[in-house]
Amino acid sequence: MFAIVTYTLVIPVTWEKLPKDVKKFLILFSINGFSFSALIAAPTLGNLMNISLESVGWLFSLSSFLQALLSYFVGRKFEKLPPTYGLAISRAIFGIGSLLYGLCTNVWTFAAAQLFLSFTDIFYPCLVMYERALFPPKQREIIYSLEFFMTESTKAIAYALFVFVFAPLMQGQSFLRSIFFMIFFANVFYSAAYLFILPKVESGSTVHSEHVIASTGLKIFFSIMLHQYLCYTAFNFSSFLIISYYLIDLFKMPAWSPFLFEMVFSATVATSIFWKGKVKSHPSFNLIFGASAIAANFLIWIIQNPILFFTSHVLMGIGFIFWFPAKETIKQQVAPRQLGRWEGFFQGLNILTRIFTPIASATVASRLGYGFVFAISAILFFSAIVVSMPSVLWMKKNFGIERV
Repeated sequence: MFAIVTYTLVIPVTWEKLPKDVKKFLILFSINGFSFSALIAAPTLGNLMNISLESVGWLFSLSSFLQALLSYFVGRKFEKLPPTYGLAISRAIFGIGSLLYGLCTNVWTFAAAQLFLSFTDIFYPCLVMYERALFPPKQREIIYSLEFFMTESTKAIAYALFVFVFAPLMQGQSFLRSIFFMIFFANVFYSAAYLFILPKVESGSTVHSEHVIASTGLKIFFSIMLHQYLCYTAFNFSSFLIISYYLIDLFKMPAWSPFLFEMVFSATVATSIFWKGKVKSHPSFNLIFGASAIAANFLIWIIQNPILFFTSHVLMGIGFIFWFPAKETIKQQVAPRQLGRWEGFFQGLNILTRIFTPIASATVASRLGYGFVFAISAILFFSAIVVSMPSVLWMKKNFGIERV
């Protein structure tokens, strides 16, 4: 039986104090921010190819069904295999999907591209296990904050170039296809980096030398995992599929408009580097505050005003920078050694839900209006706060903060 250990979280941690391997990981992790463009561009391309909202919803649902069957088995398998290999495979698959999107000409090639692009999600347990082995426990929350800084600063710069430089030169589909080709080359490099540049992790069951497996029992661990599941379901329900059609169909905005709201979000998260380190609040508070801010943001979207929609992403960005690092820190701290299978199980459950959410949200938006979609996401987020209480209370009791 493992003892419960009270850790001291040191805030802030400067870049110089981080391990060299963590620095390399964070620098290359910024490629994820650029790659995220594909998730915005894909439904926008479907709209410009005159594929109906419900048809795209069915395509996204089909790809989710296939992922759900594999996620648990991949997570469990990589408990014994190096998660580094799984991450290299996932980035290669994402690159192929991006290439296919750049080349697609009809609904069938569009479906094939979505299938490849979405399969990256089944390897998410590999990322969680890799981070558990790489990140020192005392520095996890600030490292996750730096992850966000690296990805969102990259997105802010990339999206500014997309909107203000590339968009005036290229219109419609050609603009989106050029983005997909750039993402393809970036992910080929990223895949190779996991094999030849970044540190290797022996297996998914490997933990950092300073990490002690908490004897909390699965009840507390499941509370944070159920919280994560409900939050991801909320995001999936008000996904980029919905938002892209919302902006283009309802407000008649151009193809680059989805990148503009994401640029506002990314800039907010990136600039948090100047103030987040001064925040001394506990991870348990950060999770509740951040999740509440995100839920409130969904409620704001019910008001159909494009200016309010874009500016509300400042609140969304602030909520994220509090919520996500805290959520990952709590999850890693209360997780059993067999993290891969449970991360795979809940990721599979999340993916299984995504079979229904694209078509469900598309149907709700088409028949009842977009406001109902955003209201459902807000309810899911508030519910997630409630179910997280066992892990939040355990964390508050057993994980202290040292103010420096």
